[in-house]
Amino acid sequence: MRALKAIGKYFWRFMIVFSFIVNIILVVVLLVLGLTIFDIKKNIAQPLIEGLHSSFVGLNNATIDWTIPVHDTIHVDRAQAQLDTSIPINVPETVVTLTQPVPLTVSANIVAPGLTVTGASVNLTLPAGTRLPVSLGFDLPVQQAATVSLDVPVDLNVRAVIPLNQTQIHDPVENLRLLFEPLVRALGNLPDNFDQVGPFASQLLSGNAPNLMAETPYSQHPWPGYSTTAGTNYTLSTAPIPNDNLPTNTGIVPIGGIPLLDALIRPELYQNGSTPASMNTQTVTNLQNAGVVPASFNGDYAETANSPSKQAAGQSPTTSDGQAPPQNGTDQNGQSTGTDATAPTPVPGGGDLGIVATPGG
Repeated sequence: MRALKAIGKYFWRFMIVFSFIVNIILVVVLLVLGLTIFDIKKNIAQPLIEGLHSSFVGLNNATIDWTIPVHDTIHVDRAQAQLDTSIPINVPETVVTLTQPVPLTVSANIVAPGLTVTGASVNLTLPAGTRLPVSLGFDLPVQQAATVSLDVPVDLNVRAVIPLNQTQIHDPVENLRLLFEPLVRALGNLPDNFDQVGPFASQLLSGNAPNLMAETPYSQHPWPGYSTTAGTNYTLSTAPIPNDNLPTNTGIVPIGGIPLLDALIRPELYQNGSTPASMNTQTVTNLQNAGVVPASFNGDYAETANSPSKQAAGQSPTTSDGQAPPQNGTDQNGQSTGTDATAPTPVPGGGDLGIVATPGG
């Protein structure tokens, strides 16, 4: 019994000493943090958070400006072409052969011994087979349907200027920006030194708390610009887009970050108990009821689109209703259903969506 009391006594003393040491360490850590909190904010927290935030802003605002060289030969096999032109014929000198007798009536001056006749009319007949040297010069009109079969060389440079915020890349990048937007605003509106702590605390105690989600100079201009230009001397930026190529705005919004903070940035999405997730659920239902193909907005388009890698692997692309399209070849009755099937060409794997590298050479 005495041994247990002795052990309990020493254990109690140990806990007191241990607790005292831990408290001393915590106090020292808090003092160090208190003295260096603004250095941590300015030299670690802000550069890290703002660096991530500005990178996502820059990625969303970026534009792909690239020139794609196209060097190939297009085989045109038995294409129908309507000819309506004139072919100039110019032959300086050639020899023609008469295929039948040709009567001629010409004026001539006849001079014979003791006889001179001026302005006489002479009737001649050139027999068939007579060879005559002639020159030819005329336009030959051609109006006829022709069947063309030839190889057409293609050598051109295709320039593509694609703003990323006009594509589906905008949504995930915008969502990443929204994750960090409340944090960078809050860090920018918090005190930067001990001199600003007093006024900041006074505002809190007076019930007039500062708006930590207010715009800051950084949040207004988070990305300084790019090291290369995009669209310089590009003349097709205002060209109309074919109606069949116009996308449909679905109404789906990025989810955002922490709901409590996100509601301070986008309050219009959280009115009447609504959230981005609930709005998107209703939007998806509306899109499906309108007949919009889900693969066009839910991220599955790459799985339904054809590509060289899929074709080389023998996979058939699916249509909007999920069915495979008719295959080229022959049907059960031996009737042709398309062009002759050819063996697939091996290509690198991956979801390439039909984009392959330009052949070298």
